[in-house]
Amino acid sequence: MLPDFDHRLRALAEIVVRVGLNLQPGQPLLITDPYELQGIHPDSDALAAAVRSAAAVQSAGSTPPAIEVVSSDPARLRALIADRDTRAFEQLVAAHIRRLNEHLRQGGAFLFLTGSAPALLQGLEPERLAEFDRIKWRHVGPLIQQLIRGATQWTLVPGPTSAWADVAYADLPAAQRLPALWQVMFEAFRVPTPEAPDNIESWRTHLAALAMRRDGYNAARHRQIRYIGTGTDLKLELPRQHAWCTAQQVTKRGLPFVANLPTEEVFTAPHRHSADGRVRVARPVVFAGSVIEGITLEFAQGRVIAANADSGGELLRQLLASDEGSGRIGEVAIVPNRNALSLAGRCFHHTIFDENAASHIALGESYRFCSRAWLPVSLNSSQIHVDLPLDARVELS
Repeated sequence: MLPDFDHRLRALAEIVVRVGLNLQPGQPLLITDPYELQGIHPDSDALAAAVRSAAAVQSAGSTPPAIEVVSSDPARLRALIADRDTRAFEQLVAAHIRRLNEHLRQGGAFLFLTGSAPALLQGLEPERLAEFDRIKWRHVGPLIQQLIRGATQWTLVPGPTSAWADVAYADLPAAQRLPALWQVMFEAFRVPTPEAPDNIESWRTHLAALAMRRDGYNAARHRQIRYIGTGTDLKLELPRQHAWCTAQQVTKRGLPFVANLPTEEVFTAPHRHSADGRVRVARPVVFAGSVIEGITLEFAQGRVIAANADSGGELLRQLLASDEGSGRIGEVAIVPNRNALSLAGRCFHHTIFDENAASHIALGESYRFCSRAWLPVSLNSSQIHVDLPLDARVELS
């Protein structure tokens, strides 16, 4: 493993607890993944344990926080979907979400360790994957909406595992893959170095810079955004009451937190009927546990009118048919400094890393807080939210 790995892991966990979660002294914490795995991957135990220790330090002098970790069984999850056992799968997801809802009622915070097994469902029929994805979102969707509206602090963090490293670093010898993934994890999280020893101050500076750019966009009141690049020329309108945002959010109780780490983006919601043009997605996209590569989309009057993919085309069609809003754009995002970290230039098969490596759009759900309108009729609504990174420059006008 990497030199000083344990020290760097403790520093990363401190960032998660103090910057991402802003965990309060004695506040309960639940560590899980409600998306792909219905719990954290067994190989994520080291990161979960480091977060436990950092949370205990954060609560020094007060009642130690109750910390619960929900573990997953990836092999069983794949077997349920492969066998089309919808009843057992629904029971698993429903029980998991009941557990999360009870934690929320107790005022607890959530850490979601995501993306640990990007190839888990590779090879299963797209129609079946979409069917199980709909079952999952029927249960998890209402909880996520509560969190987005500020019910408590929560943050999504990548959970490095050998299974993920084997996909992201398939070009390296097997023994080098997981260390390479941890190295980029530490860099993306601005884990301290001898040159920059204060990791928390570094994050405050970074978040303040993103907030300054957000405020500049909001003051400018642009009405159009355009993405231009190889295979991409897409125009969208920005509603009069649109609001640019960052991943730093505030709960209803006034507690700031960062909804995902790392974060490099500033984003808002376009008018759902406005997308016009075409895009070529720069990186593979993971949906329902499988990978779609080489996506090209054409839009007219806000809706996808043509869609192709080099591989995973049937799954792409299932994605776009998820509901009425799945073929429309719910988010436009700018990554101001895409070369600031080592995320550029490699596909990580992970939404958080890939979306923060490049400016992007997202199919599906718009975030309600991206509008100042009392009744934001221009925003898109969908059960899905799928980020599509673009190799394109951004023009605002």
